[in-house]
Amino acid sequence: MTAKLSIGFDSEMLESISAEFDLRAPNKEALRQLIFTLDGDYDPGVMQVLNLATGVGKTYLMAAFIEYLRRQGVGNVVIVTPGKTVQAKTVQNFTPGSPRYIAGSPVPPQVVTPQDYSAWIARQNGADHLSFGREVPMLTFIFNIQQLIAPKSVEGDTLGTSQDAIRRKPRRFDENAGVLFDYLKNLHDLVVIADESHLYGSTAVAFHAALKELDPAAAIGLTASVNKKTDHVIYEYPLYQAIRDKYVKAPVLAFRKDGYGTSENPEEQQLRDALQLREIKQAHYDAYAANQNRAQVTAVAFVVCADVDHATQVADLLRTPEYFGRDDAVLQVDSKHEDEVTQRRLDELDHPDSSVRAVVSVNKLKEGWDVKNIAVVVTLRAMASEVLTQQTMGRGLRLPFGRYTGVGQIDQLDIIAHQSFEELLNAENVLQQFGLEDAVAETDKTRVDEAIRRAAGATSPSPIGTGEQAQPVDERHENPRSVDETAGLGSETVPPAPVARPGSVPISGGGSPGPGIEIRTIPTPQPCDETEQTWDFPTIERNPEFADVTYMFPTTTVTSVQPPIELSEIDDDAVERAAHRVTSAGDVLLRKEIIAALGKKLRTEDRESAEVGSLPVEADDAHRELVTLVLNMAVVPKTDRTAHYVRAFLVPKFMQAVPFSGWTVKSLASARNELEKLVRTYINEALRATREVPSIRPTAMPGGAYTLPLGEQIYDQIQTPADFVARRVYRGWFKSLYAEESFDSYSGEYALARLLNTSPNIVWWHRLHSRKSGFIYYTAKDRYFPDFVALDTDGVHWIIEGKSERGRDDATVQAKRKAAEALVRRLVAEEAYAGQKWGYLIAYEKDTERADSWNDLKAFSNPVSNAL
Repeated sequence: MTAKLSIGFDSEMLESISAEFDLRAPNKEALRQLIFTLDGDYDPGVMQVLNLATGVGKTYLMAAFIEYLRRQGVGNVVIVTPGKTVQAKTVQNFTPGSPRYIAGSPVPPQVVTPQDYSAWIARQNGADHLSFGREVPMLTFIFNIQQLIAPKSVEGDTLGTSQDAIRRKPRRFDENAGVLFDYLKNLHDLVVIADESHLYGSTAVAFHAALKELDPAAAIGLTASVNKKTDHVIYEYPLYQAIRDKYVKAPVLAFRKDGYGTSENPEEQQLRDALQLREIKQAHYDAYAANQNRAQVTAVAFVVCADVDHATQVADLLRTPEYFGRDDAVLQVDSKHEDEVTQRRLDELDHPDSSVRAVVSVNKLKEGWDVKNIAVVVTLRAMASEVLTQQTMGRGLRLPFGRYTGVGQIDQLDIIAHQSFEELLNAENVLQQFGLEDAVAETDKTRVDEAIRRAAGATSPSPIGTGEQAQPVDERHENPRSVDETAGLGSETVPPAPVARPGSVPISGGGSPGPGIEIRTIPTPQPCDETEQTWDFPTIERNPEFADVTYMFPTTTVTSVQPPIELSEIDDDAVERAAHRVTSAGDVLLRKEIIAALGKKLRTEDRESAEVGSLPVEADDAHRELVTLVLNMAVVPKTDRTAHYVRAFLVPKFMQAVPFSGWTVKSLASARNELEKLVRTYINEALRATREVPSIRPTAMPGGAYTLPLGEQIYDQIQTPADFVARRVYRGWFKSLYAEESFDSYSGEYALARLLNTSPNIVWWHRLHSRKSGFIYYTAKDRYFPDFVALDTDGVHWIIEGKSERGRDDATVQAKRKAAEALVRRLVAEEAYAGQKWGYLIAYEKDTERADSWNDLKAFSNPVSNAL
């Protein structure tokens, strides 16, 4: 039987090494568990597997473990990698002077590879080197899997590139030192570390034969993708915990509302979207580096293709002038593109002077490739479950500046998939694809009840809510796993209000819990005097990010004046305002962050959307189409004078005033809407006898914190109308002046709030509640309360009203609109609003539904603004 490794658990040594290598908390805990296992009754024939999320720093853990072995007297270790790319990276990790060298050991290891035996030969032919005083360096043998497996025959060439030639060299006699493989077999304390060990599972017969032949004292597996049925896992730190603890980026799905199946050239549209997202991220990278005096980091897009021919087509396309226009901006890496120059450029990808902006690959770079500057991952064509595995996604999970910055576009990895959002999340293997299956697996009810009782302070297995007296419990030996609030409980187990304020206890092994990773329980109310009862009234506080924001709402009364009545009297300001509302933002990619917490269903939260380009249109074609639009309107007089006015003045003036150069399909559609509404509005006004002019009284907004009524609570955001409950308070509004808000309707208010919350052109928004805010009189006697005020990135305060489609033809709604538009124009002359810009917009529910951004909504809604 193979002898076990003779090392001991030394807590002081472990603490010292962890500090010297600056190990993250999960890596330190993994090292502790590994050493504890090897100091115990383990089976040398069974690989001890450490399952750590991609991007957490498994190589640092490996280096720290090797240093621990050295200090415990172990002199040789074999590291097995899955291929040449990872092998080359690992050699650099253990070679002093390399930019990827992992510092921490006072006695750097000596690296041996099948290409370089020099350190091993020197050790065989002389005494141990004592260049570090009395310390002896560790011999670290780094093989890729092909070099370790036995050849079909030991006889033959050892210098060629065939698999057998590569495999022969370690098993052939070297005149200077002997047979390397025999040397390793004869070591009594050999340790083998299998990097990305999921690739060497129980079905990898050849590898396990080689491992059995080496007969190591210990075999260690490092992976982010265990097989739970066959692997002997001694420590786990899954991806959802790494995201929660902010060691890696948060994955964000970027997608078009209907996917890419309806596009004429879906892959080209995916690539255009990916590269524009890369540019957005680059701008945030540059701004952060400048503000923090950090080195520049280049954002890179990672494109995953179906096969080598597909990758070649994509790489060639990206080098054309329509995309990067430079050969050196695109790096193709696959089985036909792995020469020395390619490997060098890949290795230098995260250097500040790298010219690469996109890496195009097939499945060559799934494991062990650890650059930090992949900002966008785009997967082309259906590729079954390989598309978004944790390993593929893991290429972009590492943090570009080494830590969370607080800037979403830096701390998030954008993933553009070929599927629509609904298809992706409805896929049977979606949890496995994102490495989040551990977070939402069905929870063992006994374990959940145990954790709940522990949180409530109970010691007996009595069910929650029985009224039995809770007793204190000693938790020093407890290490409960994560469950979420109400996991394993039916609704009937929650005591009716009033109840005592909930308590909470962390339930993850080691460390403090992150957001949402805790168990909250409601203790059973005990009989007590009513005067001693503790009541739970949730308080709605100001959003900390906007705690200092205040503004003055223009509360009004009204008078009446006579309006213009001629179409030709549409003034230049009105034309320019309409033109300024034309959006050139192009199309929109919606973005949702994937949220997984133990015991909860997988869900997503909205994140700021991204604007991407649309197809170009010639200016002459745009002019001709806009003229035709106006002249074909039923309300426009069909006269030569009108036609000349429209062709020679109105349309050219309108086109000159748009705030951009160069027309696109989407901006032309926006212009058509704005011009049509401009003409129609002024003709309708000419038919009216009066218009309302406001008298203004500024009202300070918003108020302070407020308390919800007894029994009410705060809920997570919902995604569908079916889940909406009127006046229920929902959390998660990161651009609202209050992080929790309630709404009276889904399509008119809730959906509008989501749009404001995710639009990049909105700075903050404020929900106005009836009887608690300013009002606008639309007749001398009647007033109404708008729904929102929002500040956009142009500095315009927008008064916003959400309405059903019936409001388009409702006289009262239109009267309200007319009064608000007059108010906005009047504010220009009000001293209290000097230097401020205000606007008014009615968001009809269909416009809100089809809008992807604030700019879209403005384009659909014919808003009025006093901004020039």
